[in-house]
Amino acid sequence: MSREGYRSIGAILGLGLGIVLMTLLGQSGVVPGAIFGAGGALAGGILGEKTHGLRNRK
Repeated sequence: MSREGYRSIGAILGLGLGIVLMTLLGQSGVVPGAIFGAGGALAGGILGEKTHGLRNRK
């Protein structure tokens, strides 16, 4: 799979985890959703790229 594929999957998973974390912390609304969602997507994308790099070392 390509680097962009790993990044996309990581971002989608991070978005979901960010929203779950938001609800577990008792937050609700549009602004916290945007903050947690964007933060989760960013972190997930970075972790996806790191995972691609680790799996495809030569």
